[in-house]
Amino acid sequence: MTILRIQSIFSNLSFYQEHYLDILQDPERYYTPVESSFLNTFPFKQQALFLGDLLQLWFGNKWKIIDSRNLLSQKNPLTVNQQSPIYLFQLGGELILGANTALAWSVAEEKIVTVQVKSIWQYAVFSHLCTRPKNFKVKKAIA
Repeated sequence: MTILRIQSIFSNLSFYQEHYLDILQDPERYYTPVESSFLNTFPFKQQALFLGDLLQLWFGNKWKIIDSRNLLSQKNPLTVNQQSPIYLFQLGGELILGANTALAWSVAEEKIVTVQVKSIWQYAVFSHLCTRPKNFKVKKAIA
């Protein structure tokens, strides 16, 4: 099975925007693994995020940061705005204590960056609200 890299997705973002709805409806494409893409919130177990999840979260502006106020400013020297957002693809932290680190794609820098988010509650909730198609499984021949 092919594992997508974040750099590859963003170098072909117009393709994913154009085929977004088709990908969400096709379980085989929806469940394409994306390298290093997951939600890991203590005390819950780590949850993998797939291509379809990320597209829903990004294009629904749920894991797309366009305002620096969502970041801990003293730990994030990034400039974030509508023209140069950052797209989260990995989030880890503690729901109660607030030690929250994320990996994201920076449009301005065209690279993966590490950021500190103020709260992971909203991001965790939005990731659990993704509408997923029934899991695709290849049927094996009996004979």
